Amino acid sequence: MISRGKRNILMNVYFLVSAVCVLVADQVTKHLITLKLPVNSSVEIIPGLLYMTHVKNSGAAFGIFQNYTRVLTIISIVAIVLIILLKSILKLNSIFYNVSLGFVLGGALGNLIDRYFVGEVTDFINLTFLPVFNVADSFIFIGFFLIIILILKEYLKKEKTKGS
Repeated sequence: MISRGKRNILMNVYFLVSAVCVLVADQVTKHLITLKLPVNSSVEIIPGLLYMTHVKNSGAAFGIFQNYTRVLTIISIVAIVLIILLKSILKLNSIFYNVSLGFVLGGALGNLIDRYFVGEVTDFINLTFLPVFNVADSFIFIGFFLIIILILKEYLKKEKTKGS
């Protein structure tokens, strides 16, 4: 059995490693797209379904709130601070919670870096049934989706125990 202190350190490692992996993957893919694919051009990957399409996005995920870069930068900073506070206050002992929060943090940091240093976000993953997005957007969505599943699982477990 791992001591409480060691477990907290381990959970922090999961949180930070997942955030850093998402951040690095996001920044590397955006850099490669910027180098290899001109803005507003597209390469077909899976005909009729998946394209790499290089677009610049001054809005939020999936192209909403265009031209609100400063507001979105402030919202991103607040969200990042809240994620870190949530992580430290709740002392989450679940690997999945920590990795999921790390996904959200890494994605938020990735898009914040673009907004702050470039003034817009590079998007490039183009599924024909969705607006163009990037790795950061994907992991923010995945992280929130996993957190919702974990919360629902905990709620249902409490309801089942309560009903017994």
